[in-house]
Amino acid sequence: MAASRAQPAFCRGPHTLTVPAELFQENRQRLCERLKGKVPSGAIVLLQGGESQTRYCSDHEPIFRQESYFQWAFGVEEPDFYGAIEVDTGNAILFPPKLPDAYAVWMGKLLSCEDFKERYGVNEAHWSSDIPSILKGRNPAVLLTLKGLNTDSGNYSREAAFDGISQFKVDNTILHPQISECRVFKSDKELDALRYSNKISSDAHKEIMKSIRPGVYEYQMERYAYKF
Repeated sequence: MAASRAQPAFCRGPHTLTVPAELFQENRQRLCERLKGKVPSGAIVLLQGGESQTRYCSDHEPIFRQESYFQWAFGVEEPDFYGAIEVDTGNAILFPPKLPDAYAVWMGKLLSCEDFKERYGVNEAHWSSDIPSILKGRNPAVLLTLKGLNTDSGNYSREAAFDGISQFKVDNTILHPQISECRVFKSDKELDALRYSNKISSDAHKEIMKSIRPGVYEYQMERYAYKF
């Protein structure tokens, strides 16, 4: 009997928490349930992930952190992705960037759309350059994009945009309050991840406190924290 395929999950090694892709699937489903009845049939949520950056004019790339709403919905680690969710069905589509073949020289084997589909547990994956044609084939009643104010930072979330979006009917008012409210209430899987991260942080603080001595500087404790 052939071995069953491992379920998609995020994990940094056998000593760390495994976060199943089901966590993000549940989040998407919660969002769809909340939007139903508030949007027309055929509506599609469209989110844009964080972009790759460089330090000033150099080719140095700072450590990437995913845009929070996109992370909540898809759990994608890499930059320059888009994601779509069909509200009626919950069908999830990822749009990764197609990197030049030359990138394999320093990145190793480049992932295909099928690889990304399996990795993140979505229904479909297509290159981001194909967004207009793929969405046009779905004939959406409206694209729901994210635009809203973060009252803590005073900044607005970035609304998804791509060449050709003017072909579609777009609404940027409905999504933000609904997805923000979804994020307020944590699922059981999200609570497991929060408890794990809090425990790791608390354990690290306890280990550092054990090493505090007169004359020891904060930067020395910081170095110890990295070792831990």
